[in-house]
Amino acid sequence: MVRSYEEALGALDLAERMNLDEALLLAADLLVFPVLTRDRQAMADLVQSPPGPLLQARGGAEPLLETLTAYFDAGCVSAEAARRLSLSVRALTYRLDRIRQLTGCDPAEPMHRYALQTAVIGARLLDWPAEEIQSDPCA
Repeated sequence: MVRSYEEALGALDLAERMNLDEALLLAADLLVFPVLTRDRQAMADLVQSPPGPLLQARGGAEPLLETLTAYFDAGCVSAEAARRLSLSVRALTYRLDRIRQLTGCDPAEPMHRYALQTAVIGARLLDWPAEEIQSDPCA
């Protein structure tokens, strides 16, 4: 019973970090997240690689991470992502272009999109940039 309780607390914490607001979450739907963070150092490296330069943006990385999250959650449909962020499509397009300029990754290009989306998920799991990611000096 203690283990089930701890797993439930872990699932609630994960749902909060990932902004999953469904009333019912299935364990199978959450399996990908522990897999992504099993190698914490590799995930930290991924988070600091493409999104790392977003820290240089005026206003910090958070607004651009929110933009990417909304864009990916909207199925990469700019109009829907803009609506979710209460922005104009032009403002969203500007942010996506700024992300491309800073990271060298185009969110509209499939391989870049996969790397960026995985890094954004990792950033949410690691609470980056609020929490500084420590590099492993032995790696």
